[in-house]
Amino acid sequence: MSKKSLVIRYSELAKELGVSTSTLWRWRQNKVIPEPISLGPRLVVWERVVIEQWLESKRTQEVKL
Repeated sequence: MSKKSLVIRYSELAKELGVSTSTLWRWRQNKVIPEPISLGPRLVVWERVVIEQWLESKRTQEVKL
């Protein structure tokens, strides 16, 4: 059993969502995905719990449609 970290990096998130890093960048620019946390000038991460909540809200919206 692998322990998931509390944060997820850019490339890892793109892979988990099944999109390219370019798509993820575009989603950030268009405010489709929650804002990441900047840990340095070239390092951004997302809190895993925030991404999970965002995905759940997308599932809920999908069911309502």
